[in-house]
Amino acid sequence: MTTIQDGTQMTLAEYRDLPETDGGLWELINGEVYQMLPATIEHQFLMDFLVRMINNLMMAVQPAPGLAFSNTGLALSDLYAPTPDIIYLRSENLHLIHSGYVECIPDLVVEILSSDRNRDLVMKRDLYASAGIPEYWTLDPVNDVLTVLELSGGEYVERRLGRDDTLTTATIPGFALPLEQLFGDPIRALARGNR
Repeated sequence: MTTIQDGTQMTLAEYRDLPETDGGLWELINGEVYQMLPATIEHQFLMDFLVRMINNLMMAVQPAPGLAFSNTGLALSDLYAPTPDIIYLRSENLHLIHSGYVECIPDLVVEILSSDRNRDLVMKRDLYASAGIPEYWTLDPVNDVLTVLELSGGEYVERRLGRDDTLTTATIPGFALPLEQLFGDPIRALARGNR
């Protein structure tokens, strides 16, 4: 078994051959491999909640117009393979998932902010914008804010939403989630613990 450490240099092909990258615990950023910290229970709850809400809508329409899934590698180039918390693909692009990696520009990615907020708010924002990902959501569990970033002229335009707002998106027609359902869910309070 190959032993890797944070900062190991490699290409996407080399990275994909690593058995350690199974399960979405690693990312390839600018040709360097980084291990991601395990998600907190609250992080996992928020991620699962959003995936479930999106997919419930998808399953109500046949054929389903798309699918949301979590912790799947995104092969953007020979030097970049991030693992977003959530990826949404329209159904016509689902055939572009191979060996656990999305091999196309997804319609939407979501990152739930963790302790390294700069990684999602700056580095991944720039990466996703330059890759041409049309929509990027960041979810801030500390401040109960979800920011929708929509690509316009190569840059993201922000729309900040709080507990009193309803999340809608043209990317997923018919999707409307009152954010109080997400941020105020009693199970989330259990997942947060005593922080």
